[in-house]
Amino acid sequence: MTPDDHRATAVSTYNACWALLAAIRTSEQDRELLTCAFTSRYHWAQVGGPSECAVADWMVSRCAAATGDAPLALAFARASRTHDESGFEPWLRASLIEGLARAHDCAGAVEDRDRLVAEALAVLEHEPDPENAQVIRDQLADLVGS
Repeated sequence: MTPDDHRATAVSTYNACWALLAAIRTSEQDRELLTCAFTSRYHWAQVGGPSECAVADWMVSRCAAATGDAPLALAFARASRTHDESGFEPWLRASLIEGLARAHDCAGAVEDRDRLVAEALAVLEHEPDPENAQVIRDQLADLVGS
């Protein structure tokens, strides 16, 4: 595969994750969701930089949490934080924290979830783009409301 092929596959399977996350899924669709997340992660690992790889790990965690697999969600949420975040925009750093909060929520660790939600909101105070900040705030609100 060419780098362009890897990138196109990574993007299309990442977008497929969002479509499946928005749906009421069967168990077969849950497996498809995880397959798409892992496929996207694999292809981003071939051509992406630290931010793409962090987001790919975040998406695996998000999908694992959506399917109720707390150990997998926690493992990939933690992995998403191992990429060098020093150059990441505040919205992306907050998003990775949100992923860890969501994984803790899936595991039933509500106090850890709430602590991480507060941490993500604090990071968002430094995001200069209000639209980017709002996307993450909406995800956090969805999480706390769940």
